[in-house]
Amino acid sequence: MVPAYLLCVDITANDAITCETEFRESLAPCVAYLDSLKGAFEKQPCSVSFYPPDPQSENSKQWSARCIVMISVGRERGEYLLELYQAIVNLIIFELPDFEIQAEASKLNFS
Repeated sequence: MVPAYLLCVDITANDAITCETEFRESLAPCVAYLDSLKGAFEKQPCSVSFYPPDPQSENSKQWSARCIVMISVGRERGEYLLELYQAIVNLIIFELPDFEIQAEASKLNFS
């Protein structure tokens, strides 16, 4: 069975962004990169979930988002895809310098 390659990018806003509209507009170009990457392999866009600040929590006082891209390709193409994932993460970090970015790329084998 063909493995799947997963990229999960967590983006957390800085203190200056207080409204959802501003946060979504700031992330729109980066989400478009991930959608374009996924669109090269299939028609569905990447999965994006937005999380509002939680005033009762110590850890969640800013807007955050999680973007997930999962693409199934052969092993050889998958190795190149992992490199491309890292390049896109570097681009997102470059374009959103005031945001906290955490990303993880992994290979999933199904049996």
